[in-house]
Amino acid sequence: MLKRLFLRMTGPAEKRFTCWLPERIGFFTMFILRRLFSGVTMAPDIRTTVDGLPDDAVIVYVSKNRSYFEFLCYYTRYMQARIPFPQLCFDCKIRMLQPIGRLIHIAGAQIRHFLRHFSMRDPYREGFIREEIARGTTAYLPLVGKREFYLSFIKSKDDPIRHLIKIQRDLKRPICLISHLMFFSKRPASTWPTLSDIVFGSPQKPGKLRRLTTLFNKPERIFIEVSDPVNVKAFLEAADNRGRSTAYLALKLRRDLLSQINAHRKSITGPTIKMPEEIKQEILTSEELRQFMTSHAKRRETTIFEAHREAVQYVDEIAAHYSPSFINIAHRIIGRFLKVVFESVTANPDALADIKRVSRKGPVIFMPAHKSHMDSILLSFTLYDNHMPCPHIFAGKNLSFWPMAPIFRRVGAFFVRRSFKGAVFYAKVFSAYIFQLLKEGFNIAVYIEGTRSRSGKLLQPQLGMLSILLHAFFKGACQNLIFVPVFIAYDRIPDEGSYLHEISGGKKSPENFRQMLKAKSILKKRYGSVYLNFGHPLALADVLAEQNLIGASLSSKQQNGLCRSIGAHIMNAIDRQTVVTPQSMVAGALLSSGREIISRKELDFRVEASMSLLYAQKTPLAETLTQGHEGALETTLKHYQGRKFIQGSDEQGKGGGRPDAWRIIENRRNALDYYKNISICHFIPAAFTSLAILEKDAFQFSTTDLHDTYRRLQELFSEEFNPDPTNPPAFTVRKTMKAFIDMAILVPHPTMPDTYNLSSEGYRKLVFFAGYIEPFIAAYQTALVYLTKNRRNRHDRNKMLKRMLGIGNRMLKQGEIRLKESISKANYDNAANFFAKNGIRGSEDEETIRGWNKTLAHYQSLIAR
Repeated sequence: MLKRLFLRMTGPAEKRFTCWLPERIGFFTMFILRRLFSGVTMAPDIRTTVDGLPDDAVIVYVSKNRSYFEFLCYYTRYMQARIPFPQLCFDCKIRMLQPIGRLIHIAGAQIRHFLRHFSMRDPYREGFIREEIARGTTAYLPLVGKREFYLSFIKSKDDPIRHLIKIQRDLKRPICLISHLMFFSKRPASTWPTLSDIVFGSPQKPGKLRRLTTLFNKPERIFIEVSDPVNVKAFLEAADNRGRSTAYLALKLRRDLLSQINAHRKSITGPTIKMPEEIKQEILTSEELRQFMTSHAKRRETTIFEAHREAVQYVDEIAAHYSPSFINIAHRIIGRFLKVVFESVTANPDALADIKRVSRKGPVIFMPAHKSHMDSILLSFTLYDNHMPCPHIFAGKNLSFWPMAPIFRRVGAFFVRRSFKGAVFYAKVFSAYIFQLLKEGFNIAVYIEGTRSRSGKLLQPQLGMLSILLHAFFKGACQNLIFVPVFIAYDRIPDEGSYLHEISGGKKSPENFRQMLKAKSILKKRYGSVYLNFGHPLALADVLAEQNLIGASLSSKQQNGLCRSIGAHIMNAIDRQTVVTPQSMVAGALLSSGREIISRKELDFRVEASMSLLYAQKTPLAETLTQGHEGALETTLKHYQGRKFIQGSDEQGKGGGRPDAWRIIENRRNALDYYKNISICHFIPAAFTSLAILEKDAFQFSTTDLHDTYRRLQELFSEEFNPDPTNPPAFTVRKTMKAFIDMAILVPHPTMPDTYNLSSEGYRKLVFFAGYIEPFIAAYQTALVYLTKNRRNRHDRNKMLKRMLGIGNRMLKQGEIRLKESISKANYDNAANFFAKNGIRGSEDEETIRGWNKTLAHYQSLIAR
């Protein structure tokens, strides 16, 4: 009688398990949980990930280790954010937060079941898990648990993943697993744990005390990341999995999920940190280097121990001493420094999310354009700020000065000599070091130009470091390499003064501590905004697959060809990511045409033409331009006026200036030219096409009429600008012509196909765009004057460039050239390289020089008329 009465009081057994938590657990309890987890940063892409799932999907959040802390955090924060929140918890018993009435019912149901069957209720055997999943209840699934593994592996207890697979076989709607990672620190795992790690747990797997301490003291350090979802239905339908047993599929799915979580964690914290001595030992004991040291000792007739000593010295000279703790401190200091120096530092979060995603497949090789010494600081800060590890950074040996070298090494810088000429042993050790970095899984930042650009535009690629990376890959250092082009745009370059000094022929000041102390003046100025644009990641495995080279053994010639191809693609990608700032766009509008005074009406006309072209090409623009270029123009003119680059014509005080016009200060034209060149890559197709149209000297022409001239211009300035490696000139001409039609420069002929008429307003725009390359034409003319007066094989490089600068200044005074900005050491250097490649090395090549002079004068006349 008492038994029947008790069973009636406890009611039905539906949902009476502690592995399920109701939505309403009490106002006071929910208030505490919300306050407790309010400081935890949610994954920025969780909503996008959930929205991208099928509408009828059952969501299961997966974590590596069982954690009630994580379950309650997801339950609370996702409920607040109106995202599907977990209520069902696999292999977990949540008793403390259950409402009291519900706990009584659960206890009653357990007692009733025990009285009937002499065993406790099991949610798997009684079908509760199956019913909840079929109903669409969001669940939480931990993958690793010591007790659960023992019970499922030894005692044959139901495995949750095996159970999910069985449910999915009978269920029409898909089950989607979303792996979650909760971070309490961005510090990577280490081979030497500290005392606090032993007592309180490591940052990767913190104990209860460390979790609570972090939650109460520094909750902003805790953040959540999510991986790409796994559709269990699609997993079962995959060709490799059809006909497989449930046990096999459960093991495979668990292994895949664990690999995904581990790779995701590594993409954020970086690989396990080893002691410097351990890294050094692995480098020096590598088989390839050991064989070389043996042969090197025999050639030099020294002992193998002498070779070992020399190799150790080289490793000490090169190696970084990567310190996550030091990086964490440096990040805080640099964050404050950047707020003082710059108004804002902007990066595209979607691009960073893509990089983080692909970084799970292999080491990432960041390849930024090199504009300033600040590039490395900004790149590392931005990556670390967006939950990615700081890369190891390729740095010149000139930066290894005391006392900064130890600091640079601790934040990931490794030092390399400018040249490996005659240093075969050093080159072998350096290659072994790069091999070890890739083998460990470190990301690396490499400046593909090799040095900072003194002219503002992108330099020609230096492929030595890229070749070493490819060599390490083909030797088996890693499964894949991910190349990421990066462009860093500054409103104002901190290194501007030294660049202009060097371009004008001044000597480069060596980097040392005294120079660094002088640079403290940087804190007294503001340098506007900085924009970091990350290009689409290029996976080496994809490149090899496209060329059918997967698994192939490449010869040295094939590797060199692949290296050049990848280098060309990266340079082109950097060009596409170049951000046009107001300073760069306005500088181009001021300088093109070579006038000293430009009316405001003409300036507005050029700015409108520039913006129309940039919009037509879908060029990346600074935020200040997208918000309204009229306001950006006014701000930039005031900025340039304040820096005495330009002045209003009525400021002369002599009454000779026209109102509403700007006068360009002659000795500041080089500074304006530097900023113009930063985004010149977006104007070069328009400049070449404009010059080709002007050469036709007709108001009606076809696209095919322009191809030869465009190709000749591209070849002429091949040392200045990187061509598109994937598309021929004909494609670029047609694309530019389409932009010109949108800008009303050209009008398609009504009856004749592929024929265009030039509008009267369009002619002015063509002359403006063609003016972008006038400084280079004048520089090449100056180089030819030098070559006319000097015989072959009598050219010391530095003396030659110095004499060219002198010739350029004389020609400017005599009116033979009209642009001061054409007097540039960088332009002369490129001109000398181009003419040398085309067989012009001195006055003996007079006839060829005469031909090139005629060509350059012809192009100059088209622009200046």
